[in-house]
Amino acid sequence: MGLLLAVTAIFIVITLRGQDWSTVAATLRGQRPGFVATMVVLAVLANAAGLVATMISWRAMLAGVGERVAAVDAARIFYFGQFVKYVPGKVMGFLVSVEMGRRIGVPAARMGTAWLLALVVSLLTGATVGLAAGPEVFGASAAWLLLAVAPVAVVLVRPELVGRAATLLARVRRRPEPSTAMSGTGIRQAVVAQLLAWLIGGAHLWLLAVAMGAPPLRALPLCLGAFGLGAVAGVIAVFAPDGIGVREVVVTAALSVILPVPVASVVALVSRVVVTVSELVTAGIGLGVTEAILRRRARTSPAAAAEVVPVNVGSPASKKSPSCLPQADR
Repeated sequence: MGLLLAVTAIFIVITLRGQDWSTVAATLRGQRPGFVATMVVLAVLANAAGLVATMISWRAMLAGVGERVAAVDAARIFYFGQFVKYVPGKVMGFLVSVEMGRRIGVPAARMGTAWLLALVVSLLTGATVGLAAGPEVFGASAAWLLLAVAPVAVVLVRPELVGRAATLLARVRRRPEPSTAMSGTGIRQAVVAQLLAWLIGGAHLWLLAVAMGAPPLRALPLCLGAFGLGAVAGVIAVFAPDGIGVREVVVTAALSVILPVPVASVVALVSRVVVTVSELVTAGIGLGVTEAILRRRARTSPAAAAEVVPVNVGSPASKKSPSCLPQADR
């Protein structure tokens, strides 16, 4: 892995060698410091909001495989995964999700299915948003954008296709194939939420590009598409933790259509910093909030149990189903 990352770094250096880096200084001189700082802060917030939308998609996918998990438990699994994903290999996140799911009563098979389906939905929607860069990168007409909507539209009409794609992906990655019945409603909700996550999160790249002098209207579809394509390429590149290096190459290549290559490379690198900071901060806050909620739940549960009126063994009341417990305590 280290060798591959080194090769990627060398490729970036070779690509940028000989470029006129004075354009970066000239660009920064042409912008107000307060404006640039504001755009960076907004970029962090935009990516954080996109991460929340991804968490919502993750919970919907759990419901799609038949597991109605409480929001606090779904958020805890998801945000913990944001830290684990920086471990090389892309496997540790899967194992951690399965183990944390088991602790809250989700069978390993269903958690594995949800994880795999979420990956398929992320790749599908990310690639779909990536097609928005087509008109600028490939010189296609605006009708190209209609093609970008087609894959998601097909999945919303026939959500079972996600399951088939997950089966194919499992075979390619040599993972257990999905063996759980899936809910079309849950998958549709996951697809819509993840699509919004790409659009909201991708807006951070647009904010950074505009801060460096990119034309706002022209840059919007290009930046949204570049972020989607770069992130998908990073997921496919299993050798790179969180797609480090791979995403930057894709983003730089796309942004070089509207910005000088040195400026585009700076935007790509700052984007990496913004994404990393926003993910870690959002995950940290999310884990802190979920832990506080779970501790409060643990403190109140004994009190709630003490208020239950005792009944004689064998009486009709003692044979009631435990379904009378609050949903959050199941």
